[in-house]
Amino acid sequence: MTATCGYACYIRLRTKPGKREEFLSLVRELRANVKKHEQGTVFFELLQGAETNEFVFFEGFVDEAAREVHASAPYHLAMSDAGWACLEGDPTIEFMKPAV
Repeated sequence: MTATCGYACYIRLRTKPGKREEFLSLVRELRANVKKHEQGTVFFELLQGAETNEFVFFEGFVDEAAREVHASAPYHLAMSDAGWACLEGDPTIEFMKPAV
């Protein structure tokens, strides 16, 4: 049985022109590390938005502590500056908990 999501994050963002492929490469590397090291991450998905440079992350964690583990992981911190440098404007970030 898979773990239940007790805390989630929704992030909508746009990449700068010419930064899409660099951003996707960083996400592929991060996804591999999440899968390998984060037992508390229930799901970690990046979806393509309506436009080429628009993306939406859906991240689910067993609880808020697991989200903190994800956010502070050395591999996440190591790629963070490069990832932020790929973005155009500020992302929309929302944190959510189960409704029932």
